[in-house]
Amino acid sequence: MATLSEVLEVFGYVPEDDAWDTDGRRTYLNEDPATRAHLRLLGAALSRCGWDLDKTRLRTFRHFATADMIEIEPGGSEVDGHLLHHMKAEVVG
Repeated sequence: MATLSEVLEVFGYVPEDDAWDTDGRRTYLNEDPATRAHLRLLGAALSRCGWDLDKTRLRTFRHFATADMIEIEPGGSEVDGHLLHHMKAEVVG
């Protein structure tokens, strides 16, 4: 089974910001647009690592065991690429 890092590398994601210890988030950059086809292929690869599409949040995946989230942030009209944010599970309290 591939790790999350391996999947992201295969899909062209490059680490952009690592604030895991301070903010519980890592950000990756991909210079390609976040098309439906890209998200479908990425989702299939992530599912093999334990990630499922979040049913209530757009462009978001959740890990079944840790509840960590992956959120895809499109770059906008002036930008070709997009960002991927890997975030620790939300604290409910």
